[in-house]
Amino acid sequence: MDTLKTLFGLLWKVIVLAQQTILTLFAFVILIGVIAFVNASKSDGVPVVPKSGALVLAPSGVIVEALTWRDRTDLLLMEENQPDRETALKDILTVIKRAKDDDRITGIVLLTDGMVGGGPSKLHAIAEALKDFKTSEKPIYAVSTAYSQADYLIASQADQIFMNSAGNVLLPGYGGNGAYFKSALDKLKVDVNVFRVGTYKSAVEPYIRDDMSKDAKEANLKFMNVLWDEYQATVADGRDLNSNSLTKDANNLIENLRAAEGNLAKMAQQRGLVDKLVSRNEWRAELVEKFGRMRGNDSFNQIHFKNYLAATNAETAGSDSDNQIAVITAQGNIVMGNAGNEVAAAETIVQQVRRARSRSSTKAIVLRVDSPGGSAFASELIRQELVAAQNQGIPVIASFSSVAASGGYWISATSDKIIAAPTTITGSIGIYGIIPTFERTLDAIGIHTDGVGTTKLAGAFDPTKSLSPIASELIQQSIDNGYAEFLNLVATGRGMSLGDVSRIAEGRVWSGKTALELGLVDELGDFETAVASAVELADIEDYELVFYQKAPDEFTKLLNAMFGQAAKASFDTPEMMQAYSPFMKLAMQLKLDAAFLANLNDPTGKYVVCMDCSVH
Repeated sequence: MDTLKTLFGLLWKVIVLAQQTILTLFAFVILIGVIAFVNASKSDGVPVVPKSGALVLAPSGVIVEALTWRDRTDLLLMEENQPDRETALKDILTVIKRAKDDDRITGIVLLTDGMVGGGPSKLHAIAEALKDFKTSEKPIYAVSTAYSQADYLIASQADQIFMNSAGNVLLPGYGGNGAYFKSALDKLKVDVNVFRVGTYKSAVEPYIRDDMSKDAKEANLKFMNVLWDEYQATVADGRDLNSNSLTKDANNLIENLRAAEGNLAKMAQQRGLVDKLVSRNEWRAELVEKFGRMRGNDSFNQIHFKNYLAATNAETAGSDSDNQIAVITAQGNIVMGNAGNEVAAAETIVQQVRRARSRSSTKAIVLRVDSPGGSAFASELIRQELVAAQNQGIPVIASFSSVAASGGYWISATSDKIIAAPTTITGSIGIYGIIPTFERTLDAIGIHTDGVGTTKLAGAFDPTKSLSPIASELIQQSIDNGYAEFLNLVATGRGMSLGDVSRIAEGRVWSGKTALELGLVDELGDFETAVASAVELADIEDYELVFYQKAPDEFTKLLNAMFGQAAKASFDTPEMMQAYSPFMKLAMQLKLDAAFLANLNDPTGKYVVCMDCSVH
């Protein structure tokens, strides 16, 4: 027995020693990495823009308003050369605008293989920027293996579109199917108690139906048709096609494919969607002929857009203006608490607004909204802080990105001005609550609950029992009150009567273009339009934009800098050509959907959120 005890003691010491050794080695590797990173930063300095070359525009991951930081675990475990998960819209628009007037940049080469997608308004903003770039008479080449619908909207503005002969371009239009759980919940004997106001508040339909209601189909199809018309118009303008040619091609896909002998790439070329079907060697040779050969490399003269952004940021650094326009971004699900840019966390945004309005240099606030909503209580906290800024004489301009619906509209409703893109998804003025109870589920397996209470309300919200009449009435009245509050906010903020707001509310979703006609927004435009309005309302001339965003701790910043993917030196290296697989894209979307549901944390159980606001 003593021998066995001694043996286990020695074994435990070996395990502890091994653990300490591994941790020490890991710390040593981190230290070496930090030293190498610092030395590299000192030696390399700011990237240098070549005297002549192409700007390589290669967005990676999802196009977003504000980048989220990789957490420590994600960074330390990530695979080598893993593509970035996100690219900031403002970075893309900034480099295109700067490159237009930069004599060192002789054209743009666009690669979308690593792009996952982005909301329609973001893609249209990039397409519009590329269209403006072409007025400089510098060429744009699109070079990708294949093109998704999101990719192609951007690529359509290129002078020449190259695609691999094994690639394809499929443009199915906007739509999609959602999952409905009523029958599954019935089989599990789960009772879902739904409280809502609004004919079109279809966020609760998956729990009470097995299909989409006629009203929801009508409303969704209407705003999707507006988005699709805008898509077709942008592509038709860039490719010199008929305005409805994409719809015809989608509806006659089989006939068109048969005419191309089943070859998807050939069909795309025949339909005027691409110019050349070429191999990598062929398009590389053509770009070398156009832009010249890079020294010490068989590729063309170029600079990656991330390096160009860093270089030009250094060239344009500094501002002498005492007038600041604060940019507050509300991105993702609106939730309670503090968080990074992955969600619109109420406490974080409230603190940002409070800091901005406490500074005498802040002359206006631009609220950049890219959110389908979430917690009603969190939405109201954000709106109240914005009103406090307005009461100080600081104008607030709401600038809508891809989605500004339900809670996203709530926080904006009382702004001095609301600006949306034609393809913004907005409205969805409604509210709902869902409380599931599991008394039948438990009964089926022989579990029952019982007890006493000092009042009728005691135990009224116990999920192991059916919801009591008093609890149901309490929740429904609270929901009704929340809806009335929402209508009043919109009526007050938009200068409309309650009757007019009621007719366009009830949870119905609208495109930005239609929202302008209905009076829900003041003007169609982009972020720059909102900034111009802020300058006008603040009555200033010179100004500096200050972006308020929650920053991670210094160690996480360091890890992001060390292990985050750096811009590649050459456009056509294997790393640059790396793309997300369709399965990975689907997995990323499912992860986002799961995170969305997990973040529903309203303390009162009331939600103003649009579940139909994601189009693909």
